[in-house]
Amino acid sequence: MTGNTHHRDDARTGPDDDARLAADGGILRSLSDPETLRGRTDVPFEAETVVREDRDHCGVRVDGRAVAGVRNDAGELLVLVNPDLGIALLPHGDVEPGEDWVATARREVEALTGVTIELEAIDVVRTVDHVLEGEDDPHATTTRVLFQASPVGGEIQACKRSAAAGSDRWEAAWLDELPADVTPADGGPGDDLRWFLD
Repeated sequence: MTGNTHHRDDARTGPDDDARLAADGGILRSLSDPETLRGRTDVPFEAETVVREDRDHCGVRVDGRAVAGVRNDAGELLVLVNPDLGIALLPHGDVEPGEDWVATARREVEALTGVTIELEAIDVVRTVDHVLEGEDDPHATTTRVLFQASPVGGEIQACKRSAAAGSDRWEAAWLDELPADVTPADGGPGDDLRWFLD
């Protein structure tokens, strides 16, 4: 990755709210296509361009990423930290074509941390155009949906309570701020974490 640009679309009022974003008592139940939310006043959209070195990268194999900003009653954020690399990011999951974005977010947060969640709102939808250096037209477009969420059960898995406990060197923690020697990861994952930290 050699560069990014961002811009935010103005929220517009559409004729209808998307029926596929089903909310029940403030809990999001499903989302089949984030693009159908464009035009809602309560769902901001941002557009980003990422310059790639070649066409073969992770962004071409999925529809995008479902990202969860999970806060507990104390206001702490559920974060994945890699102390060896000194980076942190939010729990997230790749959304395969045809998958439900809400289901993916819930499943992946539980798989990565052990915490079960309910999704309460969409903070932002970010569309990402992937372009090669020197080209104007994207060769792929993906989406990142940032959800607000709350824990409803479970606890951080034993293998995620320290980087040494598991095999992938990532630990999960409830934090009100990042440790002094840890920064958000580069690129989109870091932007997503900063969204919830700012």
